[in-house]
Amino acid sequence: MTRSLAAHAPDRAEAAAMAARFVMGLMLARVRIFGGIAPFGAAFIGASGGGINGVLSLLGVWLGTLTAGSFSWAVKYIAIATVVWSCVHFFAKAAPKWFPMAAVFGSTLIIGAVYVWDAAWEITAAAMWVVESFAAGGFVYFFDAALTPARGRMRASRVSAMILLLSALTMSLATVSLFGVLSIGRALAVTAVMFVTFRGGQAMGCVAAAALGAAMDLAQGGTPFFILSYVLSALIAGVFSRESRLTFVLSWIASTALSVLWFWSFHRWFPALYETFAASVGFMLLPERILARLAVFLPREGGGYGYLKAREYTRERVDRCALAFRSLYDSLRVRAGDDPVESFAKIYDRAADAVCRSCPGSTRCWQEQYVDTLDVMNSITPALTKNGRVEKSDIPEHFSQRCSRLGELLSAINSESRAYLSRRRFRARLSESRVAAFEQYNDISRILSSLSQELGGEIEVDSGAEQSLRKYLRGLAMDADLAVFRLRGGRLRAEIKSQSLHLLKKDSEWLENLSSLLGLRLCSVESENDDGRLVLMEAEPYAINLGTASARKSGENVSGDRYACFRTDEGVLYVILSDGMGSGPEAARMASDTVSVTERFLRAGVSPEQALGILSSLCLLKNEDSLESSTVDLLAVDMFSGQASLYKYGAPGTYMRRGSSVKRVGGSALPVGFGAGLPKKAVTRLTLSPGDTLVMASDGVISGEDRPLRQALAASDLEDMQELSRSILDTSADPDSPADDMTVIALRMTQRE
Repeated sequence: MTRSLAAHAPDRAEAAAMAARFVMGLMLARVRIFGGIAPFGAAFIGASGGGINGVLSLLGVWLGTLTAGSFSWAVKYIAIATVVWSCVHFFAKAAPKWFPMAAVFGSTLIIGAVYVWDAAWEITAAAMWVVESFAAGGFVYFFDAALTPARGRMRASRVSAMILLLSALTMSLATVSLFGVLSIGRALAVTAVMFVTFRGGQAMGCVAAAALGAAMDLAQGGTPFFILSYVLSALIAGVFSRESRLTFVLSWIASTALSVLWFWSFHRWFPALYETFAASVGFMLLPERILARLAVFLPREGGGYGYLKAREYTRERVDRCALAFRSLYDSLRVRAGDDPVESFAKIYDRAADAVCRSCPGSTRCWQEQYVDTLDVMNSITPALTKNGRVEKSDIPEHFSQRCSRLGELLSAINSESRAYLSRRRFRARLSESRVAAFEQYNDISRILSSLSQELGGEIEVDSGAEQSLRKYLRGLAMDADLAVFRLRGGRLRAEIKSQSLHLLKKDSEWLENLSSLLGLRLCSVESENDDGRLVLMEAEPYAINLGTASARKSGENVSGDRYACFRTDEGVLYVILSDGMGSGPEAARMASDTVSVTERFLRAGVSPEQALGILSSLCLLKNEDSLESSTVDLLAVDMFSGQASLYKYGAPGTYMRRGSSVKRVGGSALPVGFGAGLPKKAVTRLTLSPGDTLVMASDGVISGEDRPLRQALAASDLEDMQELSRSILDTSADPDSPADDMTVIALRMTQRE
């Protein structure tokens, strides 16, 4: 039964859509403007295209035309409608997009010429003939935009087209009245303008008011009262569009009364008050869910409450994902320790089953003297545990004399012991790999939780700075889209999108001018791929001078050391140095993988602790069949505060010079691949000041005595970091025949001027 209903639901929806086409065609064909022309019916057929929609539209237009005027008048529009439908039905699919507009314009122009000729080319008839032809062709575009289903975000242009279609439809009902006083079409028009103003805001409400008001004035053919009344009401009531619905409606009624008084001397528009009251009652009675569904047809602004709610919804979803991964991790972590522990009794059972089952003395040993045999097995357990095997000397003498197959039994016990130890090592390795795999779920949970916190934070839009920047660009005659906001950590970011950036950059001091305008130092991060887009960032108060030097092991074609240095949008400088196990291409591959994986996570905004934890678990999983590993020496420096962190996995210490003193900083843990997680001793926190110098080096540089490095660092004038790194490399080992891959990275913090 459920399947049957589901199958028929689309049929009912399709039938309703086809019926709507017929009704709209009928209503639009009945609209007559400027004393007699009716361009909307032909335009609607042109927008409906061929197929069943076109046929229903044609039938509706025929019926509407026949009921809207005399037969001689209707013949003209029936002919135009038929010719238009024939053109779009048979040729539109293979024709360009503008063909329906051209077909409507041409049909109206040619057929209308017959009637103008019959009127002896009277000036008014000729003018209406031209206006009707252009109006019919032009409204094809708007009706097509209104009838085409929207994909994604509703555009303002489509909303405007829908308002024009609604205006034309209400015009057909404007002359239909109740009790000769209240116009149904105008009451519906007021309700529509109320809705657009209340849900879409003052600006969109004024657009709808102008279109629908003009349509009502055209329909009644008198003084242009309704366009003024509707726009005035939208302007005044739009101020209260964020208040309660009752406050909004009362302000609308008061505005309409004001417009009636304004036109009192021209005409007493009492019907407008009745229509506004009827529309107000209808608008107040509309359920909130109906208003919410209709609101999807209005364009959304980039910010505002809806945007914040979307962020909140996304944050809740990310939170739930984080909780799901955390729950999965907790359940798997508990199960990871549930593997049964195999006892030594299994070794003896398997050995006895293989040897003693066919022995004639089996009954005596394992039934009549079972307790004594069990004591013998227990007595040899310490030797088996210590040595991994049992010798004949470990067996009690009375049992040796009694057992006729002692040699075979010892051989079976030792064989089972080797298998037992192999299984135990395998289970330990498997358990370690499983823990590393389960830890990945915990890492994902932590990353998602941090993203959720970021999504849930306040959106720090710097509206004051954005307004100042907008005024400055307008003074340069630049039309630009702007966004000024603060990133995580508070760093200001400004984006300017314009095709007139040359107007800004023609002044050689444009960046200094913008810095002075916003009251902080800016730097440009413009990309060559972003044509017409300029990104400005708040410049960091500190800068880093960096120099590197490296040498590969003698006899090798490639160095096993890899390093990277980059800065994130939040103003954090990262330096990564990795030394792969061994030397040569394989070591280079391991180090390169370590650096690239860590860099990708850090650039994505993942914290160093989480990135290194994931890297360690990943290496554990990769090393199931081998013992590949690499060291990680990671430095993170906040270029706004000078706070720095050193993370070390198997890497030697970092040397820091402050003033004339040199000291070694940073502890170390095992290289990645030899344990999951990030031990506390692997992290060192410090604060850097202008003038401080750090030297990071691979273990080929500090393989033994570090006195040469300390002396080279203490004797340096600290002007050229490249020269410093080269001098340390030369004094630490034989530069002509290095015994290992060597890399030195020297960096010095300075204050920006």
